[in-house]
Amino acid sequence: MLSRLLNGRPPSEFDAPRTTVEVLDDLGHAIAARDRAVALACLRELEATADLDQSNLAFLRLRLFAGLEDWKAVLGDRDLDHVLAMRRPLSVTQVIQQAVYARWFARHDAAGEEDELLAAVAELPAAFRPLFSGTPTTSRAQAVVEFLIAVDANADEGTLSRLLDEAGTIEPGLPAHLRNVLHLHREQTLQPTALPEPPVPLEQSGVPSESPLERATGMMARGELQAAIDLVLTLEPGLHAAYLLLTCARDLQSPQQAALALEYISTHHLRGLIDGAGARLRDDLSWLEQFTQDGPHLDWRTWLDALDGDQGGAALATGPEVTDTWTSLSSGALTVWLQDASDEVLGKLGEIGGQFMAAHRDIFTEDGAAELSERVLAGLALSGKNSAGVRVQTQALLDYLLSANPASAVFASALEWIELIVSANISAVTTTWAIDILQTATATSAAATSPAAAAFFYKITNTVRPFKTALDPTDLEAIKLVAGELGLRAPEDLLAESVQDADPGAPYRHLQGSKVVLYSLTESATTRAAQVLRILVPKIDVETSAEHDGSSKLAAQAANADVFVVVTASAKHAATDFITAKRGTRPVVLVNSRGSSAILRELAEG
Repeated sequence: MLSRLLNGRPPSEFDAPRTTVEVLDDLGHAIAARDRAVALACLRELEATADLDQSNLAFLRLRLFAGLEDWKAVLGDRDLDHVLAMRRPLSVTQVIQQAVYARWFARHDAAGEEDELLAAVAELPAAFRPLFSGTPTTSRAQAVVEFLIAVDANADEGTLSRLLDEAGTIEPGLPAHLRNVLHLHREQTLQPTALPEPPVPLEQSGVPSESPLERATGMMARGELQAAIDLVLTLEPGLHAAYLLLTCARDLQSPQQAALALEYISTHHLRGLIDGAGARLRDDLSWLEQFTQDGPHLDWRTWLDALDGDQGGAALATGPEVTDTWTSLSSGALTVWLQDASDEVLGKLGEIGGQFMAAHRDIFTEDGAAELSERVLAGLALSGKNSAGVRVQTQALLDYLLSANPASAVFASALEWIELIVSANISAVTTTWAIDILQTATATSAAATSPAAAAFFYKITNTVRPFKTALDPTDLEAIKLVAGELGLRAPEDLLAESVQDADPGAPYRHLQGSKVVLYSLTESATTRAAQVLRILVPKIDVETSAEHDGSSKLAAQAANADVFVVVTASAKHAATDFITAKRGTRPVVLVNSRGSSAILRELAEG
């Protein structure tokens, strides 16, 4: 009994409080890898221990939910009303826009459904009407939401024309679709579809006209931030002009517009006025100076350069609201950088590079690019770091490597590095993660023909042996399964930990006689989960799918399955929407973590 207690106790390092920076680092890794369990654990730790106010915690939650594409959670967040009523970062506004699009507009966003789109706008709660940001749109969801809100608010022709022009750079057919919405709206409200007649001059109407500053203030209130800045830059300087420039520039977060605003303030010597005006304007000016100093010059290249040196702290500290706008490196540039980087720098990349890895996933998973993932795994291994972020990133990198069809030598080398990572991260609370790594690495054709796979099996089982009492029944079934495939004997001392009277299939008995479909682009995880389910549950019909786009086969699976599982940590958003549409009112089980154990946890009853 004493040995069981000792083996089951996590190492003391797991009891020690972590710094906020360390937790935020792991949270970034988890979001990049779309690992819901780890991300929520990090968020709970921040809520309990970090010195963060309510607003910043709300921003982190919304960022997490957006990374998981859990738009229901975004709209259901307990602080959403508070966030909507406050001044917030542009990236947070864009997250809420995406959630609004998914909830009200996505299912009607197609040619021929303009009537339904307008009806959906009418149903949009009033709290979401001020979501018009005035910033250049970069995605279909943002373009549709901004345009519909602008149409409903009867925005001016300049704003509507700008949005239509931006829509054309996103998708070729989108402007025509949005114009149909606009024409239909004007028909329904009896508005002219052509430009209105010029206004009657002041001397003819007798009604006082608004001043240019008042017009700019109205633009800002309607969310037409760029237009407001452009107008103010043509006006006489003053405190009101400075207020408009600072407020719009901070909300817009455009390097070009910020630089113009700062140049105007400097040229007209407005700093003295701002310093005496109040704390808010002084804070806005401080932000503007910092943003124009760092923001326009940062990209993924400068971020990588900052890993190798004492300079560039601003680059490494850049949040996702900025990095999401950076252009990814080319395959050639990334390959050269990884080849030239030192082991120490690669270790840093593994520690804090979750967002970088996610932004360059397509390059890492290209056929023949497995050496790139192997290089980063080497850096992680040599760093010796033990954290949730490292474990999440190791699983993601292994998925990337296997997707790139590694040569036998690269595969064997990667397994050696992963052995070191597992050794540094093993404990009583990470045994299932280690077995997940074992299952993933061996569920490939590369493992079937590589002697390194057998050595890896023994290394991993030896590593978990001191914590064998922490292995759960599905872990033991996985060990037996992998051993059988590799033609090896499963370690008897590990299997002996299985309780004689225990039924490992009991949590899944409710699936007996059901048709279950497991969907993920990472086939190793669904393959292993399906194998375990077939062993544990008699008469279960399990299929797997890794279709990149909608197909007749995937449509039939989605329509006919009793249980449909989508691993959102490894799925295309378009495919997820396709599956949800084909399921109709039938539920979809969402798994927001990598590995077969995450799938089995979600399917377990109770």
